[in-house]
Amino acid sequence: MAIKNKRIIDKFKKIVKSLLREIIIPIFFALVVIQYVVQAFQIPSGSMEDSLLTGDFLLGLKFTYGSPIPFSDSKFPGLSTPKVGDIVIFRYPGEPLYPDYNRKRYTHLANALMFGNFYWDKEPLANNPRLVHYPMGPKDFIKRCVAISGDSIQVKKGILFRNGQPQKTLPGRGKYTADFRSFSSRDHLPSMQIPKPGDTLVFDSMPLDLLWWVRSLMVQENPKDNIELELSLLKDAQEQNEYVFENFKVPVEGDRNFLLHTLFAYSQKFPQQIQYGDTVSGRIPFQFFKEHTKTGFLSRIDERASSSGFKRVVDYEYFEGRQLLDLEYNIALLNKSKHETLTDSLEVLTENTSDSLHEKTSFYELKKQIKKNGQLVSKYVVKSPVYFMMGDNRDNSADSRFWGFVSQQNIKAKAFIIYFSFENADQTFSLTNPLTWWRIPFKIRWSRLGKIIHWIGV
Repeated sequence: MAIKNKRIIDKFKKIVKSLLREIIIPIFFALVVIQYVVQAFQIPSGSMEDSLLTGDFLLGLKFTYGSPIPFSDSKFPGLSTPKVGDIVIFRYPGEPLYPDYNRKRYTHLANALMFGNFYWDKEPLANNPRLVHYPMGPKDFIKRCVAISGDSIQVKKGILFRNGQPQKTLPGRGKYTADFRSFSSRDHLPSMQIPKPGDTLVFDSMPLDLLWWVRSLMVQENPKDNIELELSLLKDAQEQNEYVFENFKVPVEGDRNFLLHTLFAYSQKFPQQIQYGDTVSGRIPFQFFKEHTKTGFLSRIDERASSSGFKRVVDYEYFEGRQLLDLEYNIALLNKSKHETLTDSLEVLTENTSDSLHEKTSFYELKKQIKKNGQLVSKYVVKSPVYFMMGDNRDNSADSRFWGFVSQQNIKAKAFIIYFSFENADQTFSLTNPLTWWRIPFKIRWSRLGKIIHWIGV
C-alpha cells in the first residue's frame, strides 16, 4: 500500500514539475516580458501609410522610454525620452483609464490585449454583475512624434511648421493625399508653444479649444483625479444653459461628425447632397456642448439598464474638441445678429425707447472653467514632458491636431520591428471560413517581415 501511495505521489510531483516547466513558468516570463519589455501592436488603419500599413504587426520596446512600475502610475527610468522622428505607441489622451473616471469604485483586473480590459466593480447597481468589460479601451495609438516640449508648432494649409520652419518633407514613407481645406483641423492650427515641465498655464486668457487640450493633459498627468471642463452660456451675465440655437452653422468636416449627426437629428432634417467644405445649419441645444465637454467621454451604455450574463460592458462616445470652435463662432454670430438688428432700428429709436434699446443689445458670452475634484482651479503647472504626434499619412490621420498633447505619462513604447504583416483589404480571407485558408501564403507581406521600423524610408 505504501509503495502504491509513493507511486501516486511521485506521479503527482512529475505532473506538477511538467506543468511548471512547460506552462506556468513560460507563461509567467511571457507576462513579465509583455508587461515590462515589449508592447505588441497591430496597425488598424491607414494613418501611418506608407511607413506602416494596415495589417502590420509590430513590437515596441517599453524599456526605451521606461517600463511601468507594478501597482503604481510611475515608471522605471528609461534609456531616453521620445525624440522628434520617433514612432511612438501611447495611450489615447484624455480617455478614461477606469470606467467613468472612477478609480475608487473600479479595480483593474487584467489587460486582455485585443479583447480590451476587465475591472471589478465594488459598488454595482442592483441586478448588475461586478465584472466590467471595457472592450474598446483604454485604446493604444501609434503616431510619429513631430514636436516636443518647448517647441512651437503651427499648421498652415496642411504644412507643419516647427519652430518657424516648414516641415515640407514627410518622414518615413509618409504622403499627402488631398487638397487643402480651410475648415479642417488637419490643415490649420494657430501657432502655439508646446508646454514644458514647470510651465504655469493660466486658464482665463486661454482660447477654448486650447483649454480643452489642457484639460486632457491634466487628466493624463493626474490619473487619480477627476478633471472637468464646465461651460455655461450667459445672457447679460445670467445663465441661459437651456438655450437652443435655431440656426447653428457647422462646416462639413470629418472632425464634426458627432456634432453634424446631432444637429440633423435635433432639426429632424437629413440633407442628401452635402460634401466636405459645405456649411449646414439647424437647431441644436447648448446642453449638447455642456454635457459632452465635461469629461469628453460620455457612456454609450446606460448603467441603470440591468445586464444579463456574468459581466457588464462599458463603452464611451468621444467628443472632438475642435467642435468648440463652432460653438464660439455661433455665439459670435448671435451677438453680431443682435447688433445688426439694433443698427437697422437706430433711425426709428427715440429717447423714450431706452428699454427697447436695452433689450436689443443683450450680449451672449461663454463662461468656461476647469474643476479638479469638484474645486475650481484657475491655473496648472505642467509636471512632465509633452509631445505633439502626427500620422505619416498627413491628410488621413486623427492625431494631435484634433485631440491635443500627449503627456509622458501616456507614453508606452517605441515602435521597433515588424514581426508579421498580413494584407486583407479585399476581405477574401476569413479565419472562420476554412475554404479561404489557402490564401494565407499569398496574403502575407513577406518583404516586410523583420523590418526595423526606424529604418523605413531612411
